[in-house]
Amino acid sequence: MILEKKYFIIEADDDLKYVTEIVTYLEQKMKYLMDFFELKSLKSKKKIIVYKNLQKYINHIEQFFEYQDYMCADTNDGNINVLSLEAAHKTKMYSDMDIKKLKSIILHEFVHISQQECEIEHHIDDIIWFWEGLATNLGNPEEYECISINASNEDINNFNCSENNYPIAFTIVKYMLENYSHEKILEYVKYPSKLLVDSKMILNDSRECSNSKKIK
Repeated sequence: MILEKKYFIIEADDDLKYVTEIVTYLEQKMKYLMDFFELKSLKSKKKIIVYKNLQKYINHIEQFFEYQDYMCADTNDGNINVLSLEAAHKTKMYSDMDIKKLKSIILHEFVHISQQECEIEHHIDDIIWFWEGLATNLGNPEEYECISINASNEDINNFNCSENNYPIAFTIVKYMLENYSHEKILEYVKYPSKLLVDSKMILNDSRECSNSKKIK
């Protein structure tokens, strides 16, 4: 099955009956994402590949790094690659995944794609807490809630080794969305070097606000 829409092309096995539901959901969300990132169009339609075969997805991941059970979606090759419900149910982490969660995961990955499109400069070291914070706030906020941040700036920046990394990233960027102008957020998206300069201040301020429960 190949379905082509305005902003994306989705590829999946013909017997995955819920693919049309995914397509409808994404089409409903695309205007919001395009408006947020002030994109009039994408450089090219983005391919979404839904893997029904878990081993094929593992093989895809291992072109880039070692597969871990928590991995179910990525944009490593410029496409959105995601496990189907059937494949996800064969993993420990996503054995109970439902269609609602699958749709939100794909939207999360589309936020990453949109952020890539919006970048004017690219910093060699992505500020991962910002990327994941935007993706969780815009893509699947229903899965997270703000927490008190106790991690050091060093731990937050060492994202993949940090405990509670996604809830922390969600909390930091929620603080930014509530306290910074949209223009400033987009400036950080377009020019990561400017975010790097301000990151210490942002992390310190968001930590203080999180511990005083000032983030809504």
